[in-house]
Parts: sequence; C-alpha cells; structure tokens
Amino acid sequence: MTNLNAVNIGLNKYCGPAVLSILTGKSTDECARVISLINGKYTIEGVELKHLLEAASRLGYDCESIIPASTLFGSLVRLANNDGIYIVTVTGHFIAIEVNNKKIYFCDNHTKEPMPAASSARLQQQVKAVHKVIKRQEPVLIKSKIVAKKTLTMDEGYCTVLITEQITYDIEKYNKTNTIGWVRFNTEADFTEFVSNLTKE
Repeated sequence: MTNLNAVNIGLNKYCGPAVLSILTGKSTDECARVISLINGKYTIEGVELKHLLEAASRLGYDCESIIPASTLFGSLVRLANNDGIYIVTVTGHFIAIEVNNKKIYFCDNHTKEPMPAASSARLQQQVKAVHKVIKRQEPVLIKSKIVAKKTLTMDEGYCTVLITEQITYDIEKYNKTNTIGWVRFNTEADFTEFVSNLTKE
C-alpha cells in the first residue's frame, strides 16, 4: 500500500507539477501556479530543482537532501531500509518514490499511477539528486489575545495606543503578532478605561 497519489492531471502535463500533484493530491495546474509564483514564468514546463523544492515547501513539505547513488537502481537500494517519500531527480526529469516497509513505489507524469519500482524500465538512469519530503506538522492554536500598549505620549496631551493580536501555537516558529490598529485618547484616564473594558468578558 502506498501513500503516493495518482497524478491529478490538468492542462499541465509536465513532470515538476506532476511530482507535486503526487505528493499533495492537488491538480497539476494548481501545482504549476505555485511554481509560477516562485519563478515568475507564466508557462511551466522545465522546472529547476530549487524552484520545485520551494514549491513543495509552500505546499507544506520540508525537504531533506540525501546523498544518491549514481543510478536510480543504486539509489533505491540505498533507500530500501528508510521508509519515506522522496523526490528523485534524474537527467531532465523528476520522479516521486515511496519506500514503505521495504516495498518501493514509483510515480511520475508518465506512469500517472503509483507502481512497484521493480517494474520500471528506468532503473539505470543517472540520478542527479534525492530529497526526502516530509509533510510539515500543522500547528495547533493555543491562544489568541488582544494587547493594547501605550507607545507614545504626544506634546498635545494625546495618548497613542498600539492594538495587536498575539497568536500562540504549540510550535513556536508559527507564533505571530498582527497589528490591528492605532487608537488615540485625550487623557490617561480614557486609556485606562479602554483597557479595562477591553479585557472584560
């Protein structure tokens, strides 16, 4: 049993969008649009590896470089004991591979459906790069709170307050602060009353 998706073919039938489709289940057209945002090209045909990996990242996957063997067969032998999904770059082409309990599956824009790698006629192709792709863990929201902070007292007597939303997730790198806006008060008392009302349930 494999976790690779069949290629969800749209108008774009090239190998780069197809590999992203195999990972995500999205159509090749959707995947091509993500690549287009990165490389600035309207038509997505040949794709540079760095642009493909950036597109995979934007679609929620981390990519880890693996030292390949010189051929596809040799690389698959090296990966046979390391379960996971891989993007394999051969000369002028990208392939999605999954190793699952010593079984190896293969899929690209030609096969369209995952198939046992042993059935491939491409095992002697030269391998340029191998990247393990890992679906990024989705963060879980822990809390969101509104913060009002006095930032400046002006000569005219106004009190200026910055209002932000502080969002905390279980994965720290996703934490963020969104600026909601600025509020100006005539007196400190007005500011104190505003903060008191804001924090009431």
